[in-house]
Amino acid sequence: MRVIKASHIGSKSELIYYDGNCVSQALINLPPESVIRQACYIFFQNFQKRRIKNPTLYFLSLLNSTNQIKKAMENSIPDGYTGEFYIIQCCKDEDISDVISIETYEERLALSKNSIFSIE
Repeated sequence: MRVIKASHIGSKSELIYYDGNCVSQALINLPPESVIRQACYIFFQNFQKRRIKNPTLYFLSLLNSTNQIKKAMENSIPDGYTGEFYIIQCCKDEDISDVISIETYEERLALSKNSIFSIE
């Protein structure tokens, strides 16, 4: 899992992609680390069972803890965007096992939503 803070958009296709091994998304607001890690895990574990068929939109929805594409798109970088944003990349074979704490009620709620949305 990598999170990069950036301020220059080259090609959106270089920032937002799924290549079969890694998935990447660009967001205006950074979700908590626990949500990013959970999104990566769910993305690769439930890939065949996902309801949103476009892989990058599915990853975006997980990062934003919603099953509503329109709501998830509100945190995606629009065409012509200027300002800071975050690039989040996860790859299939990454092993992330360090312990993290869940800091807020909102973070706990986001994790719960993702868990519910990922159940078929």
